[in-house]
Amino acid sequence: MAGKKRVRRTRAAKKGGHPFLVLLFFIALIMGSAYMTDRMTNAPDSEVAQNVTTIGHLFNDKEMQGLVPKEDQGTPESVKEKIKAAMDKVVTVQVKADDEEPAGSSVSSNEKKDGSQTMEKGKKVSFSLPSIVSKITGKEESHENTAAPSSLQGKPTEAASSAVSSTPSSTVSASSSAPAAPAAAAPSVKKDAGHSKAPAKQNAAPLKAVPAASPKPNTPSAVKGKLAVVIDDAGRDLASQHVYESLGIPLTLAVMPNQVHTRDAALSWHAHGLPVILHQPMESVSGIGMESKVILTSMSDEEIRSLLRSSLSQVPEAVGINNHQGSKATTDRHTMEVVMNELHHRHLFFFDSRTNSTTAADGAAASYGVPYVRNDLFVDNEADVAAISAMIREAAKRAQKYGTYVIIGHCRPKTAEAFRQMVPQLEKEGIQFVYVSSLAK
Repeated sequence: MAGKKRVRRTRAAKKGGHPFLVLLFFIALIMGSAYMTDRMTNAPDSEVAQNVTTIGHLFNDKEMQGLVPKEDQGTPESVKEKIKAAMDKVVTVQVKADDEEPAGSSVSSNEKKDGSQTMEKGKKVSFSLPSIVSKITGKEESHENTAAPSSLQGKPTEAASSAVSSTPSSTVSASSSAPAAPAAAAPSVKKDAGHSKAPAKQNAAPLKAVPAASPKPNTPSAVKGKLAVVIDDAGRDLASQHVYESLGIPLTLAVMPNQVHTRDAALSWHAHGLPVILHQPMESVSGIGMESKVILTSMSDEEIRSLLRSSLSQVPEAVGINNHQGSKATTDRHTMEVVMNELHHRHLFFFDSRTNSTTAADGAAASYGVPYVRNDLFVDNEADVAAISAMIREAAKRAQKYGTYVIIGHCRPKTAEAFRQMVPQLEKEGIQFVYVSSLAK
């Protein structure tokens, strides 16, 4: 046993790896390459991507402002459906003389069937950003090329057009028969406020004819006093507003934002050639009964600007603003300076409702060069026609004493009836009704 030689067994060398693992690696590599190639070849160019982003921002802005209703995502008219349909038209189609559609056109077949998008032969049809926005919001673009509102309005064109188009058929709509902004006879703080162009034609026809010119200030043979009247809280009671519109005298309407009839009130009043101002809710001392969206003294500068811009976008006809409540906000100098800075850039005046005996609005307005005028008297603190008539009579006496006087009434049935009864009497007595903007300094 000792003489036997031990035999060593050599172990087989290990292989480099399992063949299946190598195969899986190559399959994964091929699939990854195919995916990246597909992504690179089908990626949208920068222009289309930018258009998609711009459309998204525009739509979101309008939805936040309440100009575009939020719709159910499951309906065919959902936001995703609208954006997809609009993006199908982000091309320029050159229509040939024989009506042959060019190759590569992304215009859907449904669009061909729709007669509203019929294109003339030999003409180049371009789907611009405004038309895309109009498709998203569900509003048809105006058929006439009208100039944007004058610099005094300072409102985004798309906001104005969508807001005008949203007027229900139950009220006066802005159309070809709707007059321009207040004519030269209506005093205005802005230099060319009386010469703004008429709104673009809309698809819906007006339900009733309206005067083409604004009421002229009555000129009695012997003017004994000038009375400026502002009607607050418009946007809630259209019936009372129509009573004021029928008086045929210079009156200024203060329209509240975020109301059920905000757009109806502004459009109807503006169609009668009368000036509109924004009745902006502001913080009161008590904090009781304030609106849901209010300018607060605790807000940052940007929050105040954003809220004010949102309100103004709902009343693009506004030539100025006044405060709804606001007994606390109007005494805060910083808050008023932020408001006045915005009004300065928009060339709007500020009418102080004077809900507090002290105010910081006048000083802030002066520092920014914003025309300012202050209310002297509320005439309808009592809900009685006789009591309101007595207050209007008292205001007329003070107008005779001081030369000019500014009063505030509201869009309420009894207040409207009191003015209907008192206006003819006061005119006979030498009271001249004027626009509040004519007294702003």
